[in-house]
Amino acid sequence: MAYEKKIPVDLDCPLRLTMSLIESKWKSCILDELRSGNAMRPSEIHKCLPEATPRVLDMQLKEMVEDGLVGKTIFPELPPRSEYMITDLGKSLLPIIDMMLRWGEEHYDVFEKKYGSKTP
Repeated sequence: MAYEKKIPVDLDCPLRLTMSLIESKWKSCILDELRSGNAMRPSEIHKCLPEATPRVLDMQLKEMVEDGLVGKTIFPELPPRSEYMITDLGKSLLPIIDMMLRWGEEHYDVFEKKYGSKTP
């Protein structure tokens, strides 16, 4: 059974449309990991984002493929092997992700007070 969003995407609002593509906790992080343009196997992506469960990453990768942000290549081998790569549409979101990264760096002290410092 495939996951269906409870609230349909609002195509009349560009902000909501954009947020619907990167709204989950890990989609922006996945795009950031794929930004080099090198294809990555699912296990490589999982290693880069160990806090996320493999099931959640797999679901989000599937959604990102459906949305055209990420491409998937399945190699006809035994056992089958797949790789993900960022698409041009996905790359078009990187400036937004870069701004989010800069904002987080610029306001780190505010959240350090709230959540404590980074773990080494």
